[in-house]
Amino acid sequence: MLDMIKAEEARAIAAEADPTRETAAADTLSNNATSWAIRNAIHRTDTRIRMYAKFGRTTLSVKFAPSDNDRDGEGNSFYNDLVANSNTNVADAVCDIIYGREQDLISPIQTARILNTYSSRLAKFVNDLQRLGYEVEVGNGDEKGNGKIDNNTIVVKWA
Repeated sequence: MLDMIKAEEARAIAAEADPTRETAAADTLSNNATSWAIRNAIHRTDTRIRMYAKFGRTTLSVKFAPSDNDRDGEGNSFYNDLVANSNTNVADAVCDIIYGREQDLISPIQTARILNTYSSRLAKFVNDLQRLGYEVEVGNGDEKGNGKIDNNTIVVKWA
């Protein structure tokens, strides 16, 4: 049997929804996009550690946040996952939320939910890595962008 929401529960949610609410679509998309971007970053890390170790590497850098200047569909894999599971406007608004910038697309309550989800899942991910014996650091390079070890990069070491 599918592990999916039952139709009667979906009907109940739809009956309670207010589709005319200005931020309803952005709130829903941002929740889904943030969850998938975090999930994909975690699972890619496992795969990449296995591959890197196979070839003798002992460190891995993971972008666990969009770059602070991501816009217009250009960005790292975290940002690209946000776009893929929503749209560029929602992805940009999520970036603004993560970096504490003003945005008016996503509601204040959803903004709080995104920050809570992002912070708690990132903290759990780092704690899980440390429990598994990895050394975890935050990048501290001054250069921003893809391929740079900046402050939105987690560096995972196993040697």
